[in-house]
Amino acid sequence: MYKNSINHLFIAVKQTRYRKNITDGDLMMHTDKFDKFTITKMKRSALFSMKTTHYHPYHELFYLISGECHMFFNHNIYKLKLGDLVIIPSGEIHKTNYPELGNHQRVAIYFNNEDLNWIYETLGKEEVEESLTGIVISIPDKRRDYVEGIMTKLIFESDIPDALSESFTKILFQELVLFIIRCQKYEKNVIKEIDVDNSLIQEVATYIFDNFDKSIYLDEVASKFNISRSYLSKKFKTITGFGFKEYLVNVRIKQACKYLLETDKSITDIAFLCGFNDSNYFGDAFRHIKGMAPNKFRKYKETV
Repeated sequence: MYKNSINHLFIAVKQTRYRKNITDGDLMMHTDKFDKFTITKMKRSALFSMKTTHYHPYHELFYLISGECHMFFNHNIYKLKLGDLVIIPSGEIHKTNYPELGNHQRVAIYFNNEDLNWIYETLGKEEVEESLTGIVISIPDKRRDYVEGIMTKLIFESDIPDALSESFTKILFQELVLFIIRCQKYEKNVIKEIDVDNSLIQEVATYIFDNFDKSIYLDEVASKFNISRSYLSKKFKTITGFGFKEYLVNVRIKQACKYLLETDKSITDIAFLCGFNDSNYFGDAFRHIKGMAPNKFRKYKETV
């Protein structure tokens, strides 16, 4: 499986501060300094789906306390159940969809590389990155109380802070991360496999991810995979949470961000390299997703 480094280049123009959206609990981003480790516990109702494209310049640890959901990230589809844990690297496109029946409860922790410094120094950065980059694991039944106990303590320190809360938070998070690394090393059958029940959509998503720089159309992809256009459109949206074109454009914009920050290529060249046939359309799509024009995004290169 393709993996991004947990040290992935931040795709936002600045580091960010987070606050809860009172309506649905999703995190809103503000162009301000990222200075706060954040943990949230949230109940999701049946049929909940993220309303917008979701990727951010910080890492996310997602843990499902109850219920089931589909998570789509790193162009892979996972069917998660209680006790499953995911670490999503910064900048990774992802979406979560919840099924029709029942409520679902999850914990999400948002952190950056600085929160891992002590573990980097203790175990070595390479080993930590290998253990934490884009992982999807099932916490063993007998260890779930332990994991959820740490998360409960982290939430307590967040909700009722005092002068020692920052220190407790650092220690508790380090304990949680060390446990996750241990779990992968010494527990059997904890690595979560992709959702085989949706292997066709998995193949389509991988095809888009691998060929984003080419001309890709819904009709042609449906024909390639021997399915109808309407079936592909509906099934892709249901399973991944993204519309077909929405996902394609987001993959292209993500790559465009990398070109803008890492090369001196012209914006027109970048547009064509990322599969856009019209630089004006590229500019409109970029502004829609990133909230600013490509040339303005590039100006922040030295501060990202």
